[in-house]
Amino acid sequence: MKNAATSSWKKTAGYVLLTLLAIRLLALWAIPLTDTTEARYAEIARKMLETGNWVTPLHDYGVPFWAKPPLSTWLSAASMGLFGVNELAARLPALLLSLAALWLTAGLMRRRHGGEAALATTLLLGGGLLFYGAAGTVMTDPSLLFCVTLSQVAFWHAMQGGGRAWRYAFFAGLGLGMLAKGPLAVVLVGMPIFFWVLIHNQWKALWRELPWISGTLLVVAVALPWYVWAEIRTPGFLNYFIMGEHVSRFLDSGWKGDKYGFAHATPRGMIWPYAFGALFPWSLAMLVWLARNVRRLPALCRGGSDDGWLLYLALWTLMTLLFFTLSGNIIFPYSLPMLPGAALLMAELWQRGRGPSSGSALPWLAMVSGILILVAVGLQWHDGARYFRTQKPVIAAWKQQQPQSDAILIYWDSRREFSAEFYSQGKVRTTAKPEALAALLASHPGSFIATEQRDYASLPAPIAAGYARVGEFAVMKDHMLLLRPAGSN
Repeated sequence: MKNAATSSWKKTAGYVLLTLLAIRLLALWAIPLTDTTEARYAEIARKMLETGNWVTPLHDYGVPFWAKPPLSTWLSAASMGLFGVNELAARLPALLLSLAALWLTAGLMRRRHGGEAALATTLLLGGGLLFYGAAGTVMTDPSLLFCVTLSQVAFWHAMQGGGRAWRYAFFAGLGLGMLAKGPLAVVLVGMPIFFWVLIHNQWKALWRELPWISGTLLVVAVALPWYVWAEIRTPGFLNYFIMGEHVSRFLDSGWKGDKYGFAHATPRGMIWPYAFGALFPWSLAMLVWLARNVRRLPALCRGGSDDGWLLYLALWTLMTLLFFTLSGNIIFPYSLPMLPGAALLMAELWQRGRGPSSGSALPWLAMVSGILILVAVGLQWHDGARYFRTQKPVIAAWKQQQPQSDAILIYWDSRREFSAEFYSQGKVRTTAKPEALAALLASHPGSFIATEQRDYASLPAPIAAGYARVGEFAVMKDHMLLLRPAGSN
């Protein structure tokens, strides 16, 4: 009976994982790029592909984007070069990186406890809300997730006598992490490892098992050339990126130096409720599990070999949260790097305390995140303009008007709509200055204008008189107008 029950839940888990993948692929294609974050990073990648400038990501033509290193931008740009400029191609690298992180995490548990525990880990990580949502979202965090996971997994393999490849994979992850998010990657990997070595007294093993000299040279070889080249191409990059993005942003909740938006001022410690939401539905399930097993918990934690495995997973989970507790500027995805550690920790406790029917609920709980994404796809098909902030319908209507080849679409607005720039292939300009608007119209005859209904009255009267409305669009709470030059065909 036990074997039959085990076989049944494993088969269900396999079907659920395939369904989750299918839903995520559907969402990559069906949901448009939305402003601001995802559309901005997709447009930065599109500009890289268009301009052929693979050294300095561009926030706008001629304006460098110093906020993040280029790994995720390289991957999205290369994907669009292969598969065309579209949502799926821009998002595909994030999905592949997330699947690679999932494979690394499950592989670590498979080596520890075998296939069933690895399957449980896959469900726990792959079915978590943040991991599932970020898998296939255009932003830098999936790249960071993969690099941190690679180094953390490789470190444990190396310390347990793994092969030469794992020893160098640890350093490769650090070097790639420097290209994914910068020094933050080294900090997020280094903190749990330092405290694990300190508590478990593994200093000799740390020096013996890892090739520190050649490994450090590998990190330098992977990351340093781009940093040097980026500073040469756009002097000032290193000062802004190191001091601004890695010091001021995290310690000063009122930081005013952000060149590309605004600092996300949040109460210190906000990372903990963010992590609780990121782990949904497992965060709620774990509360129930802890309530039921509170008396058994000390015995479960003491069980197993004394090689520091449970401590390592706990530190991997907690140190990222403790680090960001000090930050006054964080956003929801910042808890992403700790999710593999949390999934392994939950799977380890599940493995130690499992009974005859253990595992039967895991696939169905994992499907919760898939259902939420499926609901989002349904909302997009039903009335996407109400739920997703994207300019894709406006750009589609503009293209249907068959503008002249040298014409552009000018947004009369103080806020850039990156989705408009992406879907127009860079033919959108934004301004709220009358003189700049006049200059753009003079240099690009036949250009159209897009503006929000509430901003239409501020459009200079002589210009407004020469334009006619040809389209109106709801974009969430905004009402967009598409204006065509009067008398044009």
